[in-house]
Amino acid sequence: MSYQVVGSILIGADDMIAEFVAARIPHMRDRNFGPYTTLGVVRKGYFLGGVVYHGYQGFDIQVSIAFDHPGWSLPSTMRALFEYPFTQLGVKRMTAIVGRKNTRCRKLTAGLGFKLEGVHPKAMDGTEDAMTYGLLKENCKWIRDNGKEHTSPARAA
Repeated sequence: MSYQVVGSILIGADDMIAEFVAARIPHMRDRNFGPYTTLGVVRKGYFLGGVVYHGYQGFDIQVSIAFDHPGWSLPSTMRALFEYPFTQLGVKRMTAIVGRKNTRCRKLTAGLGFKLEGVHPKAMDGTEDAMTYGLLKENCKWIRDNGKEHTSPARAA
């Protein structure tokens, strides 16, 4: 299948992006995502990383993210990565599962707007705790129409 780059988003390279992401997430190395879709990020001709959207349930989708290079998270890129599940797929929430020891990814996940929802002892790989994070569409700061009413501030007379 051929791929294309739209702006900084790589589309149509699902297998390559999924392999890249799985190789960087310890608990995903020996598993497969099941049915999935991916989006990659490219800057100046270089592949920086990507997102795998999997476990789609109509109202929810799980997301796995991996990037090797800083500078991938420009606002236009963030909009594209979050508009795909929330606007195109129409999900109400996204779920991310991160190992307790992966403090760097936990910090990134929280920085993207995900909220810690639960801790699952030894659920990552039989020894490490899994941390479940969720992001509701109405709380996503990266999409233009997040379901909130947009009102303009009152003007002083």
